[in-house]
Amino acid sequence: MKNLVKTFAIAGLLFASSVTAFAVDKDKDKLNTAVVENVVDAYINTTVKGNVEHVDDLFGKDFTQKFNTEYKQAPIARASYIKQLKIQKGITFNCDTDYQVVETAGKYTLAKVSLNFSNFKRTDYLTMIQDQDGWKITEVNSVYEQK
Repeated sequence: MKNLVKTFAIAGLLFASSVTAFAVDKDKDKLNTAVVENVVDAYINTTVKGNVEHVDDLFGKDFTQKFNTEYKQAPIARASYIKQLKIQKGITFNCDTDYQVVETAGKYTLAKVSLNFSNFKRTDYLTMIQDQDGWKITEVNSVYEQK
């Protein structure tokens, strides 16, 4: 009798685990914007590795991209920036990347993303704000340095 109970218990556990293994998770491909590091990783995957899967989830409504160089360049608005990233889908830059969270205070975070190319370095400073939908990048300031 004990063996029969154990057999049914094991069979029940196997059945329950197989049902959950094949369950459809509708949000499994959704970017988890509750964690700021996930947003930074997604930014790197989008801008450097050409993976535009989460591009629409990354940037706040008032997003701007600014280039801090000796040449005067107008800021790029959200729609234009996303359009450019989608054009670059699948293109991977030949550079090493690294990032660090510089400052976090409440619903504000500043992160530094370094892109080391063979003859220059680009540093992107990401300003992120947490809203009801999670962390969003509201501004990227890019600085270039010759090697």
